[in-house]
Amino acid sequence: MLARLQSLKNHDAARLLFWAFPALVVGIVVARMGMLGGIVGIALPLGVLFAGWLFANPRVGYTGVILVGFFASGIGRYSDALPWGLLADIFLFVAWLALIFKTQLKKDWKPLRNDVMGIALIWYLFVVFEIVNPESNGIVCWFYAMRAVGFYQLGLFGLTFMLLRTERDFDWFMNIMVGLSLFGTAWGIKQMVLPLDWAEEKFLYVDGHAFTHMLAGVLRVFSFYSDAGQFGASQAMVALVCGIVAVGKVSPGQKIFYGIAAVATFVGFAVSGTRGALAVPAVGFITYLVVSRNFKLLTIGMIAIGGVFYFLKYTKGLQGVEQVRRMRTAMNPEDASFQVRLRNQITFGNYLRTRPIGGGIGAAGFWGSRFAPYKLLARTATDSYYVKVWAETGIVGICLHLYMFGFFVGKGGNVVWHLRDPVLRAKASGLFCGMCGIMMASYGNQVFSQMPTGVIMGIAIPLIFIARDLDDKKKGGRREGDG
Repeated sequence: MLARLQSLKNHDAARLLFWAFPALVVGIVVARMGMLGGIVGIALPLGVLFAGWLFANPRVGYTGVILVGFFASGIGRYSDALPWGLLADIFLFVAWLALIFKTQLKKDWKPLRNDVMGIALIWYLFVVFEIVNPESNGIVCWFYAMRAVGFYQLGLFGLTFMLLRTERDFDWFMNIMVGLSLFGTAWGIKQMVLPLDWAEEKFLYVDGHAFTHMLAGVLRVFSFYSDAGQFGASQAMVALVCGIVAVGKVSPGQKIFYGIAAVATFVGFAVSGTRGALAVPAVGFITYLVVSRNFKLLTIGMIAIGGVFYFLKYTKGLQGVEQVRRMRTAMNPEDASFQVRLRNQITFGNYLRTRPIGGGIGAAGFWGSRFAPYKLLARTATDSYYVKVWAETGIVGICLHLYMFGFFVGKGGNVVWHLRDPVLRAKASGLFCGMCGIMMASYGNQVFSQMPTGVIMGIAIPLIFIARDLDDKKKGGRREGDG
């Protein structure tokens, strides 16, 4: 008994020493560095605990990538204390480390053995090959630019196949995507009805974005996204996904939730004044009519789409509404902006005629302007995501990239077509149609490679294919006609 009491005393003494030592260190730091030292002393152990949490659970880093994708641009307007965009790389890297160490004993990597990962890996290997492109701006430029072109995609594809393996996981992603998008809608409405804050004013008038975001005295709402184009396309995509799920065979509660979200995010799309984002609901809706296998609905839908096109193209109705007036210009082939884009594409075509692998990753757009502003590719606006890929990787790269996208559309459509569970089918159809809409909208703007759409697509695409496995588990056995 005495020995046990002595052991307990020794144990308590050890615990006291364990907690007293950090307190002593913090006290010394505060005495020497003042309040700043105290903040550092308190934050350091919290940081260590957070790092331990990250390494212990790959889902934490995975969620961090999503959050950074949505908020990095907005936070960057208020503080440049950290390279906020690089946090996505850190979270992605740590999530993979946590996954490797978590699975090193059982080594169950079977979910990664699929053709989606295979074609994404082939594309990324080509991106890596671009390092030796003689036109390249160097390894540093390549590192910054390749992240949006291939790195995030391959990394998120793999994590999604490994981590999201149940229908509950499917719903988790849908909820976080819709929830963060609704927050973006609310912030955008705030910008529209209340005065802009100092960071948003700086974005417009100091950073030089007023030219594209203030048209005839009307603000193109950008929320906390990188710009109004990305905000509009992302909101349109989420509105489309939610609308498709809401009309599907889901529970009444989900119908209400997704229905309200669809209306709210459609308003967000409308106030962004983004013409190119019109392709998202247009193409996505047509795709839905096809994969729904309801040919009566397809006929009615095509008539409705034709009516909208006729209204915008051949009438002047609602011309007093700025958003409608701007969307109407997308139907005009003589639009000055469209003509400039065509001339730029001729310039790229002449330059790339003797460069089959392009000018190198990072040669065009923002990174080209930063690292080699004197070069032709950096001085010529790409506008389109596909034109940018073409300029940087040449005819070889754009053909490979379009083949990859075509594979996602073709095989993904086959997966959705053969899904048997109605709830799963509604959600997978929404993601698939949203993906098709974003791919089309990327012709007008660099939508696919920008945040948060790039992160959403990096998760949504593998989820479409995971839906096939979930459907097999629920219905027992593989579906008829599936290869």
